Amino acid sequence: MVIFFVLVALLAAKLSQPKAPTQLLAGTAYVIDGDTLSISGNHIRLQGIDAPELDQSCGANACGKSARQTLVQLIQGRPVRCDGYGHDKYNRSLAICFIGPINLNRAMVEAGQAIAYGDYRDVELQARRDKKGLWSGKFETPQDWRREHEQVPEVPGQQPTAAPDLIDQFVGWIRGLVGGL
Repeated sequence: MVIFFVLVALLAAKLSQPKAPTQLLAGTAYVIDGDTLSISGNHIRLQGIDAPELDQSCGANACGKSARQTLVQLIQGRPVRCDGYGHDKYNRSLAICFIGPINLNRAMVEAGQAIAYGDYRDVELQARRDKKGLWSGKFETPQDWRREHEQVPEVPGQQPTAAPDLIDQFVGWIRGLVGGL
């Protein structure tokens, strides 16, 4: 019973602290798809969003290519700054990326070119109401499309060598639940 209360106290303390970036990546970005960039050879997955895969179509619309093109247009060759918050299962940096003050992750959801995946729910709701991008018609979620097409990641990286911190995983899970409410 004491262990339970200690875990709850640790969780509460962890949730109240804003998570600091663990990595800073900056420079010229190459856009791989609507939610993945490369800066100096480092693959970066835009955290909190999920964009259609490059080969994904949504009806007659090549929504994967459209999402990539939207991100290219947002960046316009300008330097990108990404605040990294760990790595995904493909060893890509998970990051929030910016062009000056513009949050690219948020801008992709705002344009209707990506769905919210734990973050940016308010922006997604507005894009849905305005029928922007993906929300202008019917589409299969990128996650479902990948499952159906057994999509291999664009860069099969090495698995992370360090065991993830169990408390951080639990906090992430709780934040996902809270963000989805």
